Amino acid sequence: MPDLFINKAKQSILDNLENDKFGVSELAAKMGLSRSQFLRKIKSVTGKSANRFIRDIRLEESIALIGEGDLTASEIAYKVGFSSPSYFNKCFHDKYGCTPGDYKKQAEEEDVLATETKATSTPNNRMKVAGMFLLFVMVTGAFGYWGANMKRQSGPDSQYASIAVLPLLDLSENKDKAYLSMGLTDAITLELSRFNGLRVISRGSAMLFQDSVKLYSEIAEKLGVDLLLEGSVIYGADSLRVIVQLIEPFPEERHLWANKYDSHTADIRCLSENISSRIADEINLAVRPEAVELHPVIVNPKAHELYLRGKQLWQQQNPEAVNKAIDYLKESIEIDSEFAPAYCSLAEAYMAKNKMFPGNNEEKLQNRIESQKAINTALDKAIELDGSLAEAYITKGLIMRKVDWDWKGMKTMAEKGLKLNPNNKNGYMLLSDYYLIKGNYKKSVQQALIAGEIDPLNARIGCLVAERYMYAGDYKSSIEQFRKVLELYPRYSFAWDGIGFAYYLNGDKEMAKKSWIELHKIMGNNEMAAYFEANDFANSIDFILTKFTAGDKLYCSNPPIIAMAHLLVDRKQGALDYLDIAYEYRNEDLPVLMLHPVFEAVKNNERYVTLANELGVTIPN
Repeated sequence: MPDLFINKAKQSILDNLENDKFGVSELAAKMGLSRSQFLRKIKSVTGKSANRFIRDIRLEESIALIGEGDLTASEIAYKVGFSSPSYFNKCFHDKYGCTPGDYKKQAEEEDVLATETKATSTPNNRMKVAGMFLLFVMVTGAFGYWGANMKRQSGPDSQYASIAVLPLLDLSENKDKAYLSMGLTDAITLELSRFNGLRVISRGSAMLFQDSVKLYSEIAEKLGVDLLLEGSVIYGADSLRVIVQLIEPFPEERHLWANKYDSHTADIRCLSENISSRIADEINLAVRPEAVELHPVIVNPKAHELYLRGKQLWQQQNPEAVNKAIDYLKESIEIDSEFAPAYCSLAEAYMAKNKMFPGNNEEKLQNRIESQKAINTALDKAIELDGSLAEAYITKGLIMRKVDWDWKGMKTMAEKGLKLNPNNKNGYMLLSDYYLIKGNYKKSVQQALIAGEIDPLNARIGCLVAERYMYAGDYKSSIEQFRKVLELYPRYSFAWDGIGFAYYLNGDKEMAKKSWIELHKIMGNNEMAAYFEANDFANSIDFILTKFTAGDKLYCSNPPIIAMAHLLVDRKQGALDYLDIAYEYRNEDLPVLMLHPVFEAVKNNERYVTLANELGVTIPN
């Protein structure tokens, strides 16, 4: 039966080969099925999306045409149903590893087509010809392309579609409901993220194009996606209208689907699920992950509004906004104690407040101890109420990483969260930390790269990738990655700090010093920048150590960073002393930072080894 189904579908495509308008809906009609029935059937039988199935047959036919005469690539493109020759070339290259012109040239040189194209009247023989050519391409030098392609497909790129949800515009009369527009944007992004086979760009990167005047093709290229969802929201006193459209920017911009939704504002969660499900159908993702069952949740409208207000304030990441966010989230929970996302956001807000706590090491430790119970209580309640809430597991894993130093638990929580939402960047960042701490630097880099694919314009993740290259000893790749971040964000201080260490480890102290001069200028440390400019590397580091360790106004109070600075001028005893201080105050950065390559000089020291054993950290060989 599957063979009959496939053969009938193939023949229908071949009968309409030159018709570039013959797509999924038309093929479903030819098969006597509804669109959704056909999507499920073709996926279950072939493992491919319907669009991929149609495209592959068109490309297989192009192989035969290449060997049958002197048709140009453009002529072949039109004959096999591609409306754009450039898009045909791209798809051909993606499938066979070369352009149609190179295919023909190399095949003729080896006389492959001369002996095989006589038998290309059947699909099976055409596949044999393609297979023989692919083997030839791999042997004669295309392996580099395929190797690079496989490397990219280690994460979400193995999925066959990618989308960015652009911030929905607030077109309400008073323009005072931005938090609701953003809440709906986040809800749609979250629902789409739960689908296997779909890479969903993180909110942070998509937010950079809020109110952008760039072309859709420019935005899609920057984000590295196939599809864009954009729309607008109009709020009335007790009504909500959402207009959304799905856009395919390449090869030529076209609108795949659009719809209008009218609802009561209280139904925002049901509305976001409805929109995301329709989009998923359009991009041929008919089956949700088996582990996820999505059910509409009825939430008190006032509680939901307070939750959205709190979440928007928490995302601003400044002390005043975070404190106000906590108040809103607590009030939301008082009104509706069964609303799980509010508990999760409350825990995240407490963590943000903890990170921004201005006190000394003793005060920071006490604050962490006091807030830990509230954070864990909120997360446990979120998981109890909604076991499908991926961010609750991943946030719990983050607590295990920063506070408990429970590496096994951290990994378990991250994996649970990613099973529920394979597009959560924080889950991959946690796994990157886990593999780093356990000494598997290759996997640590891979997990960081996956996070970068999900949020490609995020400066913090870009720096994470650069740092993981550095930890793995690939200093040139680290420098290159830091430079990419600085091209986008020239005043991002963490990138200047990181690239300075990468230059230092690569043997270029002068470039390291110049990078740190830029760092201090950005941070407003003018005295430090001037001293660095006037003195050599060793004297500059000595000067910064005096500022790190003396006086009331310290330039840095982070013990692992101070330990690293000591090793830049070979002061091993001072480095070990500050590592002990970091351990005493349970510094959340200690387990990762103590594996920084600058600690190579002390990795065999008994104090260093003992500390690593206490933390469960694997010292690199």
